[in-house]
Amino acid sequence: MRRCLFCLAALALCACKPSPGPGAKGTSRPGPVLARVDDTEITASDLQEVLARYPHTPFALARYSTPEKKKELLDGLVRYELMAREALRRGYDRDPDVQRIAKRQMVALFEKREINDKLRAEDVPPADVEKYYREHQPEFVRPEEVRVSQILVHDAAAARRIAAEAKAGRTDAKSFRDLVERYSEDTDSKPRAGDLTFFDRRTTREPKALVEAAFAMAQVNDVAGPIASDKGFHILKLTERRAELTRPLAEVKGDIQRRLLDQMRAQKKRELVEEARKSIRVEIYEQELAKLAMPSTPDGGPPSARPPVAIPAPTGASTAKP
Repeated sequence: MRRCLFCLAALALCACKPSPGPGAKGTSRPGPVLARVDDTEITASDLQEVLARYPHTPFALARYSTPEKKKELLDGLVRYELMAREALRRGYDRDPDVQRIAKRQMVALFEKREINDKLRAEDVPPADVEKYYREHQPEFVRPEEVRVSQILVHDAAAARRIAAEAKAGRTDAKSFRDLVERYSEDTDSKPRAGDLTFFDRRTTREPKALVEAAFAMAQVNDVAGPIASDKGFHILKLTERRAELTRPLAEVKGDIQRRLLDQMRAQKKRELVEEARKSIRVEIYEQELAKLAMPSTPDGGPPSARPPVAIPAPTGASTAKP
């Protein structure tokens, strides 16, 4: 239990701020001060923030409503602050790992406040949304699709015989399922009664001859085949057809807003970086970069599927102001 409270306290300790000092008015966060560790105040807001991050179930809320439990939660905040103070006293704030994490969090907070919080979905002009919709119309069109079930065999004579039997019982759904169970040699589709699910004309999942035959069938329950491919001989039954559908602007407006918002935020980030370059010296060591050995996969292929690696800056690089 204490360990759980300690973890909860850790979530909110970043909210505990140094007090204004003797004689100053007010506190760093709203609410009465519940505890003070050196010059850091822990307020009611800090405690409420911890509770806000805890699952809001009736059991959890009731559990932390008693004075004893609230005191236990506050003790967790105090213990965490004491550990932080002791770590500072021992110089852990100067540890490279700590500084690297702090830098990452600082950049994330900078981007949140200077970019994400200042550019919201409602800031995307409606005219830009409409323009994007017009210029990217194919992205919002679902092409015509068909769904077929198949029987796949490798013997041509057997395929002709099965096809004739399937066409004779074309209106009986159970009849085709029985034929799949008895004859199909496709281990992938057979457990699904031969179902190949929906696909459009552009699919590469199925042989081209199969796709053409599937779209050539006019009515649900039509049977086609046998169709030869490099997989064998296919007997197909059309089970569903979906016409081409264009999604209206009202339906995709939110998606377009998010895409344009991402572009706006990316542009704002580029502008901030370029502005920083005007006052911060950046040096790139091309020769050292050329010598850098990149990781590769065990089979010698490109490292695209591998996780990114942290590459340290070359020794002597400077970002000091001129």
